[in-house]
Amino acid sequence: MKKKYILGLVSTLFSASLLAHGDESNLLERSNWGGSLFAQFGYYQDSRQAETWSIPGIITGDDAVHNEQGLQLMHGEVAFTVNIESVLAGHLILGSHHAESATVEELWLQPDIGEDWQLRVGRQLTDIGLYNGTHDHDWLFIDANLSQQAFLASQYRDDSIQLRWSDDTQQFTTWIGRGNGYPASVDKNSATPDAYGVAYELQWFGEQNSVLLKSSLTHFNAYQRGDDAKIGHTHGNANNISFTGDTNLVSLGLQWQWMALGWDIEWMAQQIDADLTDSQQLQTKLDATNQGISSQLYWQWQDVQVAFRYDALLTDNKVTQNSAEFANALDSKGHNPERLSLVMNWFVGDNQILRIQGNFDQTQEQKEQAFWLIYQGNLYW
Repeated sequence: MKKKYILGLVSTLFSASLLAHGDESNLLERSNWGGSLFAQFGYYQDSRQAETWSIPGIITGDDAVHNEQGLQLMHGEVAFTVNIESVLAGHLILGSHHAESATVEELWLQPDIGEDWQLRVGRQLTDIGLYNGTHDHDWLFIDANLSQQAFLASQYRDDSIQLRWSDDTQQFTTWIGRGNGYPASVDKNSATPDAYGVAYELQWFGEQNSVLLKSSLTHFNAYQRGDDAKIGHTHGNANNISFTGDTNLVSLGLQWQWMALGWDIEWMAQQIDADLTDSQQLQTKLDATNQGISSQLYWQWQDVQVAFRYDALLTDNKVTQNSAEFANALDSKGHNPERLSLVMNWFVGDNQILRIQGNFDQTQEQKEQAFWLIYQGNLYW
């Protein structure tokens, strides 16, 4: 039903846009088509001892991290783009992570509704914080920061309707979505959207520097989230807790750029009001306020870019009844997760990057290290 709903909505929008311009005889002449092939291949190793991965104090989404070690195809994509000038644009991305089954990462249509306005309908990355709206392989670092992993399972995408207004210095975005991914979860017996949000950004440009301020507010609703993770494929970081309730996420970020030097800092806060059920059917109410901060400093000289990142989390969970499973997921035992990351990106050719990254990780109580050596490239036509 979900795929039929998306395709039906997209098809209706596509037909309406073409009918609105039906008197145009040169639509084909005004059309531009293109595509790309992306591959990310490399080596990953870490010192992790535990078989499962978790963030103390956080009921983590199953896709928050992928810990397969060794040499591997980490990410592959095939993308297609079409643009009919002053009428309609569309985009399709089929992707696979770690050689798993290919999925529709993006499929959206964007009718032309005016110079300062943008309407986009379909499956897309949502505008949350500084980084969620950017594809993960275009991030400065190879992995998501700790806040993104904890609060958005690394990256959130949804079947959604997004409306955006922008001018030369500011941008306002609002969206409403189905609630396809963590921390939302769809109640298949309800037609109510389970995720929606707003984002605002303000940018200032000087002669040699620029400043971007961005804030976002997002609401997620989940119905028995976690039950679907008990069957099928997991990445070793699922738990046995069923989650029904509301999650609010607020972010405030700053990006400063001065010539080849840049600095980002972002604060995220998550507020949760939910009912939990463990595998023994014990129930409790959860009232949680969790905060994360991420800061990265980066510098580029010719074809080489280097960056340093620091992440930290603070968790505060209150439950009305405890159990071993609740305590295992929610009791951080006074530990505040932290992570230091260093990366070098070497642009070895057109649309080709050689990447080396190391993490010094204390997400869990024991200290861990992680290492990536990656080549990635894009082929356009």
